[in-house]
Formats: sequence, structure tokens, C-alpha cells
Amino acid sequence: MSKSPQAKHRARKGQHGHYLLRLFMAGNGPNSQKALANLRSLCEEHLNGRCTIETVDVAKDFQAAIRDNILVTPALILVAPRPRVMVLGNLSDLPTVLAALRLSGSKS
Repeated sequence: MSKSPQAKHRARKGQHGHYLLRLFMAGNGPNSQKALANLRSLCEEHLNGRCTIETVDVAKDFQAAIRDNILVTPALILVAPRPRVMVLGNLSDLPTVLAALRLSGSKS
């Protein structure tokens, strides 16, 4: 799992308004790459620097997938703010993803 020291600090502190998103991917497959690109775009457009993206390659870290009950990839988990939410697929259905992340109608 890739995570910067600053991201770890923000996650521990529970920084108000900061989103911690964990994307489970299967290598460099097209759906995984599409999900990552869609997530980066969503974060740029709707979260304006208030998010940290962790990526987990289940081919390299299968135990992380087991810990988070991931059975299919790509899978996105909203770790913070709570409640925890899981979104499956390549995240191309933007209105559905925004609603799941509680970002509907907001451009921050």
C-alpha cells in the first residue's frame, strides 16, 4: 500500500474535511488504470486537494485485500470520513460515485 508520511499524519489526526480513499487494483489492468484515472480526476475536481489516495495492488499485497474484504477489483473504499463506503468498478459513473462518497452536487 502506498501512503506518504503526510497522509499517515492526516489520517491519524482525522483532519476535518479530508478524505482518505483506498483503491484496490489488480496490477496495471485497463479497468484498474481507468479507475485510478477517474479517481484522480474526481479528487481534483470535487475535493480540491482535500484527499489522499492510497493504492493497493492485490497481486502484490493480497493480505490487504483480505483485511478489507475485497473480492473484486477495482474497488474503492472511503476510509475517512466515516461511515466507511465501498464502490466497485472503474468509477466511470460519476454521479453514482459522488453520491456514494457524499459529494453529490458539491464542487469544493
